[in-house]
Amino acid sequence: MRDPKPSILFLVAITLAASFGVATADDVAAGKEIYQRYCASCHGVKGDGNGPMAPVLTTPPTNLRLLSQKYGNPLPEEQIAKFIDGRSDVKAHGPRDMPVWGERFNALSNGNEAETQARIKKLVAYLQSIQSGIRTAAR
Repeated sequence: MRDPKPSILFLVAITLAASFGVATADDVAAGKEIYQRYCASCHGVKGDGNGPMAPVLTTPPTNLRLLSQKYGNPLPEEQIAKFIDGRSDVKAHGPRDMPVWGERFNALSNGNEAETQARIKKLVAYLQSIQSGIRTAAR
């Protein structure tokens, strides 16, 4: 008969996975919904930078399917999150044209920081899932 308690190695593996931010299929699916609602109008349904708002923007939206070519694969989650939530500007673009989604998500979460970060994590998981680049991150 199998012991119904999880093994210590199983618990350690789950703890490590959580600390490294391993995304689940549910994270990716939720991230896709967030993306479609907040990002697709500029970056396009496919993430290729060809959204319906793209022609009227001063700075063309980034092709998000190619982020791994610049930042490596897997994507550096914290760095990508900083672009999304407004902690980091894309200096090459000059003034920030992209909305500061951290503020918007924080308002939607009634100031709940954990919920705000969970939304951004799911969005980053979705962005990882649409990468078409094959370059790997130097570690």
